Amino acid sequence: AFTVANISLLDEQSSMVPILVAVGMQTQALRDLNVIYGVQGDRAVVWERLSRESRGLLEGLYAARQKIAVHRAAGVEGSGTDARLAEVVAPLRDSALRASGGAERVLRYGVSAARVVDRRSAYVLLLPDFGEERIVAEAEWQPAHLLAFVHESREWLVDLGLTANLSAEAGLPDPLGEVHS
Repeated sequence: AFTVANISLLDEQSSMVPILVAVGMQTQALRDLNVIYGVQGDRAVVWERLSRESRGLLEGLYAARQKIAVHRAAGVEGSGTDARLAEVVAPLRDSALRASGGAERVLRYGVSAARVVDRRSAYVLLLPDFGEERIVAEAEWQPAHLLAFVHESREWLVDLGLTANLSAEAGLPDPLGEVHS
């Protein structure tokens, strides 16, 4: 069992929006959920929170969409000054929101405590329409999605490939949807 608490985050209009989080879990998982689903709308932060492999995947998709060589799409700067950043990150947000049923639904997710897969990877379960703050036994969970992280450069970063693989293994839909070129 774990305890879930209510906190507030800023949405795209800079309004405070409540979201539920498991007390004691890495707050990074909740922050990344908010960032990846675009609730904050800061593309540079989205880029920063993605694993190197995930960034490469999105750069490759950008190259395919733009019909340019992959090496010309590589090396997108996350500082916010790279004009390509918005186009590289946009399909991820759009796909994630479609897969989850929209921003309003994402904001109602409960987030489980992080589960460690191995020394380099972990995941959280996203519990839909969680409702009021309460203690939930694991047997009562009905997860909607799973969000996976890899440990690189001393941080836990969202990994698109691991999220898709672990989601498929668990029989859950990929919370990031199908990102297409």
